[in-house]
Amino acid sequence: MQRLEVLTRMTYWQERQAHAMGSGAHLIIGGGDDELAEWSLDELARLERCWSRFRPDSDLCSLNDAAGRWTAVSSTLLLAIERAEALWRATGGAFDPTVLDALERAGYDRTFELVSSSSEPVPFPAPAPGFGLLEIDYEAGAVRAPDGVTIDLSGIGKGLAADLVAEGLVERGAVSALVSVGGDIRTAGTPPEDGWRIPVEDPFVDGVTRFEHILHGGALVTSTRMIRRWHRAGVEQHHIIDPDTGAPADSGVAAVVAAGDEAWWAEGVAKAALVRGAASGGELLRRCGLTGWLFGADGDVVTVVPDDA
Repeated sequence: MQRLEVLTRMTYWQERQAHAMGSGAHLIIGGGDDELAEWSLDELARLERCWSRFRPDSDLCSLNDAAGRWTAVSSTLLLAIERAEALWRATGGAFDPTVLDALERAGYDRTFELVSSSSEPVPFPAPAPGFGLLEIDYEAGAVRAPDGVTIDLSGIGKGLAADLVAEGLVERGAVSALVSVGGDIRTAGTPPEDGWRIPVEDPFVDGVTRFEHILHGGALVTSTRMIRRWHRAGVEQHHIIDPDTGAPADSGVAAVVAAGDEAWWAEGVAKAALVRGAASGGELLRRCGLTGWLFGADGDVVTVVPDDA
């Protein structure tokens, strides 16, 4: 009997790793079988096929190619657009998926592995068109964007994928799940006895843990301008665009870590907080019900707790 109990404990947890959405994905599954673990990897791949801007056959690329016309979209893409609209409204436009043109003008017009520094100057930036220009018929499952308006869902895609896969694992029989996509983490089900101990890395020093955060459920995400960056004509660029200017955000905040119930919400609000800066961004995190840490470019860290904490 003792040996059986030991074997049960050893085989209770499964881990899977994959490359998804331009990042590493790490899945820890408690109480599931191999078939369930394989489902999780297939689901990540399906979600990437839906909203990747780097796959010409993705639902998102089809929508962007059809600007100016009503286009039927899949239920999965419609869900992502619905979540993006909620974030756009909640953040007062600081989260805005219509920054795609500005992002490509800054040089992020291919997968990040292929982005390189260049001596070519960046074209003069222009404000994002604004998510409010999109027409969305949720009942019919159709979207129309004006000519020249395209969207990028990378600001929500990893978090939403982590949510959907973690929730799907538990719905399909897992007792516990942790899904991390590019460092955006969502947990579901029954946590380990002492909770999930999540190391939060120092945004300025690779491989150094700044602190640990314990999750007994919910999500922990990081938005940072310190990783996906490059140069154009000697000027540093990064992938978090300020919709008001169309240029990479220069708010004095280098990274935002946020904890909340769902990763898609925490991810979008964290990016908006980075765009807005320490004072306005901290208030935004608080108002949106998130615990957060804003890492200033000067090394200062501002901690925020939600109003209802």
